[in-house]
This record gives sequence, structure tokens and C-alpha cells, in this order.
Amino acid sequence: MRAPGRWMLPMIAVLLGTACSGGVTDDDRAATEQGRAYTAMFYGREFDQLWTRFSPEMKQTFPTAAELARFAGEAVDELGAEREADVVESVSREDTVTVYTRSTSFANAPQRMLVEWTIGTGGVVTGLVIRPATADSAGS
Repeated sequence: MRAPGRWMLPMIAVLLGTACSGGVTDDDRAATEQGRAYTAMFYGREFDQLWTRFSPEMKQTFPTAAELARFAGEAVDELGAEREADVVESVSREDTVTVYTRSTSFANAPQRMLVEWTIGTGGVVTGLVIRPATADSAGS
């Protein structure tokens, strides 16, 4: 696989902080389900539906669903299929945002990757990052 393409920079849009979380709560379970849903939309190329969940700031980065599809589609193509048996998930909170982190392996990626969604009030997507996992962030 070649080095992460030009899609990576726009994906590092508007990520807002991370925080430590305590035990698993109903809110954590709901945030995990929401993160999974956004990830499924991303992998499934449901960019029109995903774009409607973006905050105004994210829509400045991706002014249209077609623009999101252009960049995100490239990422999906480059990474290939997710190895679902290899997924580690976590949820953290900071003020009014929740960060859903998914550490996973992909068919075409030589190392683990992180898919992180920053989710604001009402489930609005305020950030999306896809990057190689570090030893500290790999989760396994």
C-alpha cells in the first residue's frame, strides 16, 4: 500500500480533544452504537446520509456530500476491507463531545489504523480522523 493519500489531511478535520472514561455506561453503549453506525455508513459509501450528520464546521471542510465522497471514497478504496475480528473500540468524553475510537486492521494497510469520530450534542459529527495506530493507541 502506498503512503496515506491526500484524503488523510481533510479527514483530520476538527477533532476535538479526548478524555478518560470510567466504567461502561448506557451513554457509552449508545455512543459506541452511534460510532459503529457512522463507520458502517463510511465503509458502505453512504456519504449522502453521513454528510447530513456533519456539523457546520465539518461542512466547511466538505461543502457537499459529493466532495466528502470524493475524499472518503479514496480512503475506503486504499484501505480495503476491514478485518472485523480484529476490532477494538473505546469511547471517551470531553465536555460536550464524545470520541468513538475504532482500532482495526484492513486488507490493504500494513499496520493497524484508527478510525475516530468526534460526536457532539444530538449526534452531530464534529470530527473524523483516519490514521495509523501507534503502539499506545492500537488497543491490542
